[in-house]
Amino acid sequence: MIPVLLIFIPLLAGIVSFFLKNGHAARTWALLASLATLAVSLLGLTALNSPGYLVHQSEWIQPLGSSFYLKLDGMGQLLCLLTAVAYPLILVGSWQNEYKKAHHYYGLLLLAQAGLMGVFLSMDALLFYFFWELALIPAYFLSSQWGGEKR
Repeated sequence: MIPVLLIFIPLLAGIVSFFLKNGHAARTWALLASLATLAVSLLGLTALNSPGYLVHQSEWIQPLGSSFYLKLDGMGQLLCLLTAVAYPLILVGSWQNEYKKAHHYYGLLLLAQAGLMGVFLSMDALLFYFFWELALIPAYFLSSQWGGEKR
């Protein structure tokens, strides 16, 4: 339950952010989604710290022997917490900046967060690769459109 929420909150919020045309609304939406992800991460670390809440496994690509296996354990808990803490700080740190197509910027940030959470939670090699790419693709577009001069 917790691992699925850690991925799908920023994923769905990122997709919704693309449809918000107002930059201020997209920024607020992204901050609320990242704070919700932080709350779920803290719940997984403290209150709901039992194996039933920290593991999710279901069928994914059966012919390849791959399953959708997510687990919040050990190092994954710390890395998910670090990611969940970093994203609200990133959003608050860039609060005063005005971006062209701000809704795309915040949507891509949330998609990258979903990908990172998936990287830290996946227990299947093919699933890890999927989430790794899900984190890299938005990072590429963020760098190419909103990066510095020598991006």
